[in-house]
Amino acid sequence: MIEIYTHEWKSVSAKLAGAMRDGKVTVQETCATIIPVLDLMRSVFPDDAEIPARQGEYYHLDGQLRRAGQAYRRALELEPLLMLTEREAAAIRRHCPLLLTTEAECFPLKDIAAVHHPAKPLIGYHLFWEDDFDFPDDYEPCDHEEIWVEYDPAEETVTQVMTFFHSSVISSEEAVQEAREHGERPIIRIEWGKHGSLLKGWETIDIPMKNMTMQDWMRQTYEHVKAGGRLPDHPLKRFWPRGYEGSYESYIEFPVPVDPLLYLDRKPLMFKSLHANAVLFTQAIPYNFHPKMEWPDRFARALLD
Repeated sequence: MIEIYTHEWKSVSAKLAGAMRDGKVTVQETCATIIPVLDLMRSVFPDDAEIPARQGEYYHLDGQLRRAGQAYRRALELEPLLMLTEREAAAIRRHCPLLLTTEAECFPLKDIAAVHHPAKPLIGYHLFWEDDFDFPDDYEPCDHEEIWVEYDPAEETVTQVMTFFHSSVISSEEAVQEAREHGERPIIRIEWGKHGSLLKGWETIDIPMKNMTMQDWMRQTYEHVKAGGRLPDHPLKRFWPRGYEGSYESYIEFPVPVDPLLYLDRKPLMFKSLHANAVLFTQAIPYNFHPKMEWPDRFARALLD
């Protein structure tokens, strides 16, 4: 009988996953479904740190912050933070991206934390902007964005630059070349108010799983935020701009530099762990934030599904 049950479990899971992708299941319903399954998995696989790390993310997404903290802490008990080597700490500083914003950017950068992968020459830079123009109602007083930089430890050069652009991983060879031309520091252009991280050559990049180019996305988003964005009459927006007031040409110009390295120098939030969300939640960021995908290979696996 167990063979029948496991086959049916896979079939039901696949059907439910399709409904989640189609938006027929809410985030809250997804969390309510998956958290008990992860409870069972924790009892069956008590030494697997990935399970409480994922459970922490679902609690976090569901707004159950104390339980999220408990799960995240358990993940780090099973796989404790590793000590950065001097070379890894130097690489974090050497390859720290330089940000460029529009002149009209309305939310300042609050914090940056860097997490080095424990087994790869790969650094995740986690940016925390003051808020997201479209989400005054998410009870997250920041906008969490991610940039990953892969590097060659021997040559001390950037080999790949990736960003998490509105739930898709974006990369470009032009971004690598641009980093080479700027002392091995990638240059990242920041979307007004929503802080999508744009790479060199973004105009011709196709967004995975969205069937559109970044140019199309930016044009649509420009019209959206120009009209006031999501929830234009929300009370928390009363001190925000009513919308983007400039032309599309100014919307895609990024003349204002913001240097996250200065933030890291003042507050060196630098870590080494596989479980970035757990580290950020328990060790770095004292306010609620949206947990994001920790490493780009999670997105790559989703593309193969």
